[in-house]
Amino acid sequence: MESPYISSYEQWIRSQESDLRDLTTAAAEATSDVELQGRVDRSLRLYEEYAARRRALAAADGPTFFCPPWCSAFENAVLWMGGCRPTLAIRLLYSLSGLDLEARLDDFLRGLVHAPRGGLMALSARQINLVNELHCRTLREEDRLSARLATLHEDVADAPLLPLVIKDVRTSASAPGSPSAGGGGNAAAAAAADGGRGWSGEEAAAAAMESYAGRLAGLVEEGDRLRVATVRALTTEILRPRQAVELLVAAKQLHLTVHDWGRRRDLHRVSV
Repeated sequence: MESPYISSYEQWIRSQESDLRDLTTAAAEATSDVELQGRVDRSLRLYEEYAARRRALAAADGPTFFCPPWCSAFENAVLWMGGCRPTLAIRLLYSLSGLDLEARLDDFLRGLVHAPRGGLMALSARQINLVNELHCRTLREEDRLSARLATLHEDVADAPLLPLVIKDVRTSASAPGSPSAGGGGNAAAAAAADGGRGWSGEEAAAAAMESYAGRLAGLVEEGDRLRVATVRALTTEILRPRQAVELLVAAKQLHLTVHDWGRRRDLHRVSV
């Protein structure tokens, strides 16, 4: 029976492929802004629906999203909170607007250079300022979540897991025939591990692991919320409908292509 995690992701990939075809057709035709905005809204609904499914799945097993078996090794190497970095959408927009725009952004904002006219889409001065403000806000949120993940990593070397490890080591050392049998620290370590609940070592360890898993699930949810919010701000508050469609097309092409290349790389590594 297929894992609900894998089937959910495969459903997401199929929806991305279908949505990419629809958006590409809309961008190629002389579609009105109203129609284009409808396509953008549909894409955003797909993002939000997938985020809701991920939230439910992460609640059952948050750690899985930090090294998901449905992604290639390359994809897993660049994951952030179980997905892409929210600022990746902004970096992609900079690239579409002109390959050197981000590198010269400070000069542009000071009026030392003009906005680039080349690239897939031309942004106005107002749009570039709004994108820069969004970029700064999103970076701050990314840093905040990254700091929380770093704290969680460090907490593994603290209570409640460490007392359980110490208890396990001392129990092994005090087993019959052990040179250090008769040590008296086991009871104190056990009490520290389970908060005085009277759990067995295995129960306390399971509870500790579930606590960490729940915190990881929360980070996945917050990461998804930031990803969706960033794309929504770009496509509905800053860009014009046709620009938003062009950005979504490029983002989906990038996602699907990297996924395909990553799978091919994994297959090649297995076959050699």
